[in-house]
Formats: sequence, structure tokens, C-alpha cells
Amino acid sequence: MSELRKDYYVQDKFVLIPNNIDHINKKPEMVYNKKQSDPITTIETCPYCPGSTGDCDNLVLSFVVKEGILQRLYDTTDDENENWSIRVFECTNPIVTAHSNQQYSDRPFYREPACGYDLIVVPTPKHNIALSELSIDEWTNLLLVLQDRVRWLYSQRGVTYVAIYASRGTNGGSKIKHPHFHITTFSSIPPIIEKEAKTFHQSMNESGSCPACNMIESEINGPRQLFSTNGFITLVPWAPTYNYEFWICPRKHSTFFSKASQKEINDLALVICSSLRGMDKILGKTDFSMAFHISPEKKNSRQLHWHIEVYPLISSWSGLERGFGIYVNTPNPEDSAKILGEASRKELANLIGVH
Repeated sequence: MSELRKDYYVQDKFVLIPNNIDHINKKPEMVYNKKQSDPITTIETCPYCPGSTGDCDNLVLSFVVKEGILQRLYDTTDDENENWSIRVFECTNPIVTAHSNQQYSDRPFYREPACGYDLIVVPTPKHNIALSELSIDEWTNLLLVLQDRVRWLYSQRGVTYVAIYASRGTNGGSKIKHPHFHITTFSSIPPIIEKEAKTFHQSMNESGSCPACNMIESEINGPRQLFSTNGFITLVPWAPTYNYEFWICPRKHSTFFSKASQKEINDLALVICSSLRGMDKILGKTDFSMAFHISPEKKNSRQLHWHIEVYPLISSWSGLERGFGIYVNTPNPEDSAKILGEASRKELANLIGVH
């Protein structure tokens, strides 16, 4: 029997689980394509490779790992700058602009300036490596740099929200194969984050409880859990927008990603590494996007229980999704979690040396 499900937090989003799911699963080519879309750039033209002659963005920061410790490069030798571990760039063609053009208008032609910062974080000098292939240490260092930039950006005037996101493949919006993260700031809170934060605010005021904490308590060891560690749970949500979508959530109540401890960052790196590699085992190196849903950190902002969402882009949307906001999900979330969970737990065991 077909069913409609609603999201945990965004109640105007519907997910349809069709009753012909067995028929679809017998024809996997109808559901997804494992092949990753071809990127546009090569090593020779990549703006993020060491010694690149391509059209490079403006370099903001460089980091190097020395004796196992991530260190910021200041006035260093050319050799050290060529042997960097992580770099942060400022986009030369940003999607938001640093200065306002002061152009405002009201409905029905509403507009306001899109002002903010647009940064690129490159976690490795290696061009032909996927985000899922980064080591635990590389993920740990990347997360520390993301934390650092989030803290700095929230201290800047005019920044209301900091969006952290990444993609693989052109279907995810990435034209450059070299792995990288985007950090984009906005002067207002994005609509989905605003809806989630409103739900959290209402629940905290009415019952004193966090809806994410309640959700996690219900999902622990349930049919949609992939695996969990001391600090995090990885799960396919009850009503996923994308096929095989999964979330990574702190198990204890946590509102600010920027305040996660070193121990929590180490654990998160392990969880991300295991789950992305598990996804690749099942879906191949398909295109995907991931987004950090973090709280606004300005004073008096509504807060939410931060988490990471990963969206495999294995199927195309029809007019139903695009025109009506009803998302068809196949296979069902419970089967997706079983398949992804088995692969992710194997990757976790390999990473921690348990065979």
C-alpha cells in the first residue's frame, strides 16, 4: 500500500512511498545510474592544484600538517606553501557580493542585495581523490578549518547565516573534480533552516524538549539507523527527500557546530568517512551533495540541533517533485538504511581495525 510521510521538522514536505516498489527494485536501471558525471576541469586547468596555471581564486589561508598537528602558514618559504595540506580561497566569481548595491523593491517584484562572503575550502592538494576517499585525519583537519572559518564569519558584520556545503559531480553543481567545500554567508536565514529553527523554538517553548533529541531517542537501534558511535548517529530519515539520503546527528543536544570539541570532531571524521565510503560501495561513485544544517549564531537567533545531511543524486525528479513538492522515494527508507548500514558498518570496522 502506498503511503505519504511527513518530515520530522518541515511539515509542509511530503514523501510518497509507492506500492510498486518491488517492481522498481527489480529494474535498478530505472532507479539510478552508478556512473559519476564527468567534471569539466583537469589537473592542468584546476585552480586548486599545487602550482596550477589555471584561473585561481584569491588565496586566503594555507595550512600544513607538521608532526601530526595542523598549523597555519603565515610568512613561510615557497617550499612550504607548495606542500600545503588545506587551503582556503575567496571566490573570484562569488554567488554573493561583498558590497551592497542598495537595490531594494517590494512585492510583487521583491528583491534585496545578496551580500556576503563566498569561500572555498580545499582539503587536499590531490586532484583525483574523492571526498569519500579522504583519510580520517584529513577529515578531522578539514572539519577543524570549517569550524575556524564559521567562528570568524559569524564575527563579521552583516552575516546572519553561514552555509557549509559540498558536492561531487556536475549533477551536484560541481564543475571542478578537485574535492572542495563551499562556505557562503547570507544576511538572512535560508528558508529550510528558518522552518527547522521555528519548529525547534516552538517545541522548546511548549514542551521544553528538543524535537531532534526526541527523534534520535526514537531512531537509536531502529530500522532506519545505519550505525552509531558514542557521539553520533547515522540514519536514513523517516521522510527523505532523496533516495538513499542519510543524516549524521550528534547524539547529545548540541546547537553549535563551531563549539564541537576535539574529541567530537575526531568522532565525526570517523563517522563521515565510514558512511561516505559505505555509500560508494552501494551506489558507486555517484554524484551527491551534502549540507551542514547548523544554528545561526547571532544574538537572539533561533537555534536548532545541528546535523549533516547527505543527498545521493541517483535519480531525476519528475514534475511531481518539481511542481508539487511531493517526493517519491524508492526503495523505502527502511530498506535504504539496511543496505547502506551493512556497507557503512563494514567500512567503520576496517577504519578502526576490527575484522
